[in-house]
Amino acid sequence: LLADGNIKKTPAVTGLTLDIAPLAAELAPDFQTFNLTVKKELQPTEQPPFIQDNDIAAMDGILSSYTTSFYPGDRGDNISLAASHLQGALIRSGASLSFNDIVGPRTHEAGYKNAGVIVYGEHAIDVGGGVCQVSSTLYNAILLAGLTPVERTGHFASSAYVPAGRDATVADGLIDFVFRNPLPHPVYLTIANSGNALTIYVLGTKADLGGKSIALVTEGSTMRPSLYRLWMKNGEVVESGDLHTDAYEPLKNT
Repeated sequence: LLADGNIKKTPAVTGLTLDIAPLAAELAPDFQTFNLTVKKELQPTEQPPFIQDNDIAAMDGILSSYTTSFYPGDRGDNISLAASHLQGALIRSGASLSFNDIVGPRTHEAGYKNAGVIVYGEHAIDVGGGVCQVSSTLYNAILLAGLTPVERTGHFASSAYVPAGRDATVADGLIDFVFRNPLPHPVYLTIANSGNALTIYVLGTKADLGGKSIALVTEGSTMRPSLYRLWMKNGEVVESGDLHTDAYEPLKNT
């Protein structure tokens, strides 16, 4: 966890899990005959935590953070709900994270509301509007942490909440945002949400960056931006990488 800008670690705890399906089947005849005093010894199994102590042993700082702003309301509620699924996500060295897999479907049943979206270049209202702001905030955070985008798609038109060329759209079952951790140690996501601003922090092992800082540079026009990533050390560029060039279209109903 991140507390007052510092990492606070708590020891891993082994839990217990119980498969209730066979137990319910065994007790069903007693319940059907209203035998409510039946006793059964439960035998739960140990469930080790996904995050082990050694996963975070070398974690000592914030590799990056990125903040975007939003207005409270239905769209803001969707942003908050989607972002909550990222809280505490651990990506081990060499592993990848799929935004759609971890956030899940954006449906009314999952708690999402109708809000503004862009569909085929036109403003519209649909369930889960605003979730792309979460994936775009995450995209910027992982780039600044030195992580590797694997699957990323830009919007039809540029987004107001991030600079042109730095958005990442998502859609249930159609478009995903996926990134991989190429660093020697795991990274951990933590979320701060003030109600009108979302910040995603990437925690990790600072030595993995080798004393380098990362900057994002955009060249070209806002309709056709090219995004580059620069690794800086002692005020000099020591490495650079071409990420992508986007081609936006003007919105049809503006």
